[in-house]
Amino acid sequence: MTDTLLPPNASELERAMESVTARLGQVPLPIRALWDADTCPVHLLPWLAWAFSVDEWDPDWPEAAKRASIRDAARIQRHKGTVWAIRRVLANAGYGDARLAEGNSALSYDGAARYNQQYLHGNPQSWANYRFNLSRPINRERGRAIRAMLDATAPARCHLLDLSFTDAQFYNGDYRYNGEFAHGAA
Repeated sequence: MTDTLLPPNASELERAMESVTARLGQVPLPIRALWDADTCPVHLLPWLAWAFSVDEWDPDWPEAAKRASIRDAARIQRHKGTVWAIRRVLANAGYGDARLAEGNSALSYDGAARYNQQYLHGNPQSWANYRFNLSRPINRERGRAIRAMLDATAPARCHLLDLSFTDAQFYNGDYRYNGEFAHGAA
């Protein structure tokens, strides 16, 4: 029995290619590890996220957030359009403490509820409106990224009014009036 499948008239190049590719069977391929969010090498995580259809990806996220986004991608895709999926996407991006105010709560201006961005006051046609109140300030770029995540996950019938935050921006030089930060809402 011969070690080659090439015909006797094969060229030197074909024989060289055969000898190189013959060793490929001995190269260990950790396919199972590459397709697992917990064991995939860090430099391959963006490709794994693409393969699992992660809607929004930020290379600046910490490694744990990237792995959590990939790990939850299938469940988020199955539950897309639900409050759970929206909260999960925000939690994976590091905003798990965001508070949601949705729809028309049928509140009247009788003092029963304070106007503090926890509730939406409005008419019955505002049932599809919602807003998120974040616990810390975000810059405009992060605001755009969060809006993109919400647009990809929230129901198409719903409309995000704004992203606001409660943590005040102190006038201590940390934040500048250079257009990077919006003061109060993003």
